[in-house]
Amino acid sequence: MLDSRKYNRSQTSVTYIDMKPRIWLYLAIFAVLASCDQQKTSLVLDENTPDQFMKNATIQHTDSGRLQMIMWGEEIWSYEDEDQTQEFPSYVRATFYDVEGNVTTIITADEATNWQRKKLMNLRGNVIITDLRDGKITYTEDFWWDQDKEEVYSDVDVLQVNQDGSRIRGTGFRANDQMGANDWVIFNSRFSGYI
Repeated sequence: MLDSRKYNRSQTSVTYIDMKPRIWLYLAIFAVLASCDQQKTSLVLDENTPDQFMKNATIQHTDSGRLQMIMWGEEIWSYEDEDQTQEFPSYVRATFYDVEGNVTTIITADEATNWQRKKLMNLRGNVIITDLRDGKITYTEDFWWDQDKEEVYSDVDVLQVNQDGSRIRGTGFRANDQMGANDWVIFNSRFSGYI
């Protein structure tokens, strides 16, 4: 049997309360020391991951300070590769300007790629080229702009609808990058009637 004089409840409970913070302190020290032994992991991205990602963004192309084109994309993926590639994986719209700064042509497409260092751009899928100067609309699946050669071109089927409703079909075209009415050459062209 316990002698009540030797047993002091307040001492026991005080000792128990004092031990609780010490346990937490020991657990905290253990957690810190245990985390120091773990290897550091870093996030490694593969080469297909863009360096920059933009939504609903525009990019302006200039030549000697003159605005040539504004390109808008639902998404733009930029890569810091040797060509400084920009991918437009979904809907894209390019607005071209003449030397006076007037809008001349609007091009829309499903997707596009711009190689900045090569000064080469490709628009693909449901490409619609609308010339605001003469009302001509050209349809194709592939459109290239070579800025060094100051030339636009395509090597696939093309349909051009003029303002008077006449239609010309062909296999590919070439034009200077101003895309004026008299600049177009449509290959294997054939008149296909009026709308």
